[in-house]
Amino acid sequence: MTESTTPLSSPKTSESTPKISSNKNTTKKTVQKKASSQQLSSNASVNKVSKLAIFALLLAVATPAGHYYWQQLQDQKLSQNLTQKINAENDAALTRYQQQVQRALIKQQQNFDQELQQVIATIKSTSQAKIAELDANVTQLKQNINQRQSSDWLLHEAEYLIRIAARTLWLEHDTHAAIGLLNDANKRLAELNDPTFLSVREVILQDIKSLELMPTLQTDEVVLTLMAMNKQVAQLPLAIVDLGSENSKENDLTLSNDISDWQHNLAKTWQKFFNDFIRIRSRTGNVEPLISPKQQSNLKQNLSLKIQLALWAATERKGDIYQKSLTEIQQWLNEFFDMNASSNQQFIKTLQDLQQKQIAYNYPNELSALKAIRVKMANATGSSAIESKQTTDNIKQSSQDKKSEAEQAPIKQNNQEKSEGKI
Repeated sequence: MTESTTPLSSPKTSESTPKISSNKNTTKKTVQKKASSQQLSSNASVNKVSKLAIFALLLAVATPAGHYYWQQLQDQKLSQNLTQKINAENDAALTRYQQQVQRALIKQQQNFDQELQQVIATIKSTSQAKIAELDANVTQLKQNINQRQSSDWLLHEAEYLIRIAARTLWLEHDTHAAIGLLNDANKRLAELNDPTFLSVREVILQDIKSLELMPTLQTDEVVLTLMAMNKQVAQLPLAIVDLGSENSKENDLTLSNDISDWQHNLAKTWQKFFNDFIRIRSRTGNVEPLISPKQQSNLKQNLSLKIQLALWAATERKGDIYQKSLTEIQQWLNEFFDMNASSNQQFIKTLQDLQQKQIAYNYPNELSALKAIRVKMANATGSSAIESKQTTDNIKQSSQDKKSEAEQAPIKQNNQEKSEGKI
């Protein structure tokens, strides 16, 4: 280190020397060449020392590094050997464990298959019993449905007949038709052979008895008769020819052959001549004034209007107007028509017969049997719906129970095996 320091100080001295003698160029160049050669020699020696120092340093560093690397290789080799040994032991242990597990699984599978077969056999036998029970329930349900359908058909037909009977009585006031419809409805209920509907049949019979006591309207007969009489009004003879009774007593105008009766013969001849030119007839009784043709036409038209009014009252079942119209018609006939004529007598007799006909009656608007059968139908519909729902619920519950048993059997078996510690 000392040697390297000394040559380094000499250039500084040489550099200061040329500053003193700066005016001499030749001397300066010579000194510089010498200094450069000296510096090069000193640098070469320093480089040799530096290389040796670096080599020594590298050697000092490389020796522990090589030792460390060799130690790492030894450790790695030892680790590989230990790892291989441990892996071999682990593989052997794993193989043994896998073999044990496989044998345990095979045994468990065999046990599970055996127990599953037993469960399947049990479920199969139980299912067959359940299926047989369900088939019986379904068959019974179908029979009940078929019977209920036939019963419902008869029941609805009976209700329809009673409803038509009530409508016939209300609109047409025809008791005979209503009674016939009620008898048909009673027959339909009798075909059901169900004691539940005995009360309805009793009400039907009560309605039939009530209708038999009601009068039957003769409106159609009255209407047809009045229409025929209205056409006969134009042919009815009026009382316009009743001029009193004629005095038919006449004198004997036969001439005698006796000459002495010449005066009587002359008087008779004069009377006969007078009678041939002037005729005077004497009558007895009250003579009514003649009716003009226009008044005759108006009278018959008014009589026709009265008959039409009675016809309207009969169709609308207005009993008071009907009776009053017939009474006024009879009064007009007695006052203005010839009652000695047979046609007028027959006409007024027909009017008297029409007064005895029944054209109006306060019939009931509904029948008690209709309300009774509708109540029974509502009760029967509700009970049948509840019964069918219960049967359906039983079938669904049985199916769900069977399904749950099949699903729970493997789970129970698996839980049992886990609890026994077979795996």
